[in-house]
Amino acid sequence: MSPKLKGILLTLLSAAMVSVTFIASKQALNELTPLGFTPIWFGIASLWGLMFHATLPNRAPLASLRPHLRPLILIGVTSSAANYFFFTAIKIGDPTVVSFFSRSETIFSLSWGVFLLKERLTGRQWLGAAIAVLGAGLMTYKGGSLILSVLMLALVSNFFNSLTSLIAKMNVKNLPPNVLGLARTIGLTVIMGAIALATGELTVPSTPTLLWMVGGSFFGPFLSFVLYFNGLKWVDMSQASIIRATQPLFVAAYSLALFGSLIRPLQLAGGLIILAGVMFMLSAGSNKLISSLTNPLMMFRKNGK
Repeated sequence: MSPKLKGILLTLLSAAMVSVTFIASKQALNELTPLGFTPIWFGIASLWGLMFHATLPNRAPLASLRPHLRPLILIGVTSSAANYFFFTAIKIGDPTVVSFFSRSETIFSLSWGVFLLKERLTGRQWLGAAIAVLGAGLMTYKGGSLILSVLMLALVSNFFNSLTSLIAKMNVKNLPPNVLGLARTIGLTVIMGAIALATGELTVPSTPTLLWMVGGSFFGPFLSFVLYFNGLKWVDMSQASIIRATQPLFVAAYSLALFGSLIRPLQLAGGLIILAGVMFMLSAGSNKLISSLTNPLMMFRKNGK
């Protein structure tokens, strides 16, 4: 398997895993506030991460991380801001709607890629961004103040999420992906836990809610980000964005399979336009992606002859 293909598959699997977050967190947020939910959710995810880290034969000693404390702390801070706004959106809105709006992260990530990482953005990609904005407008058309509030929360959340991805991309060559994932979840636990404790919103969840959180935090904030940060070792930030753009389709499938629910046709149409715009926005890089997928197959066929 080529490194590029490995990165593509890891990032796609990450999108499938992180989509569990939308479903499990919605169930837990029926009982808890976003501030009460977030530190428990990421505290459990940190335990998953620490157990995984303990099994690694070549795990990085803590002393070796001191030169990298700044990016590790920054990941915790940006992730805390992103997730507070994200879970607030999940609490008040439909998970599938939030997942479509969350694709705005792609636009932010591309902007960082262009201006800081010197990745190129073409005219077709700018047109794709305009299509995505049109889809967001369709989703909010006659949607009322609730849908507009969800959009605003998602935009703020994804701005901070894109910063997290940028910091990870700039440091993934020097820090193991699981360490980046742990810095994210532990930072979230400490920062949001302190705020929740100070505001009196930290409470003990019921057993059913806790079970949703234990299972969801394994697939969402733990496993998905370990896979994603690993994928960033082999693919560009912009290429990873197009793969993770498939996330709403997983969320819609989970919602339908578990609860038999779908969003309204107009919102679904707008969401699909957002997704189409994101795909088109990154289509200039699609030849590289297709080549990455087909080259190993061609090599296999050649060797088979």
